[in-house]
Amino acid sequence: MMKRQGECTSCGECCQTVNITAVRDISIQQHGSLKELKLYLSYRGIEVVGENIEKNLLFYSMEIPCSQLSVDFKCKVHNSPEKPLICNRFPRDREDLEGLKDCGYRFS
Repeated sequence: MMKRQGECTSCGECCQTVNITAVRDISIQQHGSLKELKLYLSYRGIEVVGENIEKNLLFYSMEIPCSQLSVDFKCKVHNSPEKPLICNRFPRDREDLEGLKDCGYRFS
């Protein structure tokens, strides 16, 4: 099992996008094909960034910065009880770090 190490460097990279996990077969069924789903979502600024066929999951991403991110990429609620649980748990696995250059976390 991989263990998370390190600490937040307040780089703000993880706060630039909203990431959503969806049920793969239901999403594709609603749109007729994965190609049609990707086309539909692209018109709304949503990108299908990955899938896990074995677990029946699709991963979406939207370029929407967090409203609690300051102009200097600092989280306004970082040390506050109002910080969402998902933010405190980030990153949960190595895949969460893909594409993040300055994140202070790693897995070993």
